[in-house]
Amino acid sequence: MSQKPQKFFACVFPGRPVMTEFKRVSQTRFVLNVPKPASLRDFAITMLTPCIPKDAGATIYFSLPPFKDWQYIGSITVHMPSQIFHSPWRGIIPPNTPGLQIGISIEPKKFIENLHPQSQYEEEKKLISSVQGIAQDVYKFLSSFAKTIPNRGDMLVMPAKCLDQWLKKFEAKHKRDPFFWMKK
Repeated sequence: MSQKPQKFFACVFPGRPVMTEFKRVSQTRFVLNVPKPASLRDFAITMLTPCIPKDAGATIYFSLPPFKDWQYIGSITVHMPSQIFHSPWRGIIPPNTPGLQIGISIEPKKFIENLHPQSQYEEEKKLISSVQGIAQDVYKFLSSFAKTIPNRGDMLVMPAKCLDQWLKKFEAKHKRDPFFWMKK
């Protein structure tokens, strides 16, 4: 009679079944394949059994194909065995990304104290870049209403419903390609 491998961790994405299929890749490392990750906003990682020494923690990472670079997200410990995380890949990967991996590595607490998730500065840079892309789309649309008026130069003369028109066009383009405004 074969024994089922013990499940140490679970990952929960709202609206999806609980995922416990972490593959053990070494004595202290585990990997979970996550399909269709682009729309996932948040997720939780929890320890199913207390499998970590008290002076250690489980560090959480993610990696995109070809799964060579890993970005630190956060950690859990015996004292805090579950944690909810914002999906740091959201908004930076195309909607058709087939999958990513969540990695867990058991590390000493001293090591974990020196790790830092993606900084607030980087999050702000992504937000500013997004706003700039959308603002540029508005500008291009509004520029189509530019007219030269004698003795006044270039002016924007636009219909009252102009921003409503832009929003409808923006929403249609966004449905076709959610990241269209990131392309130059």
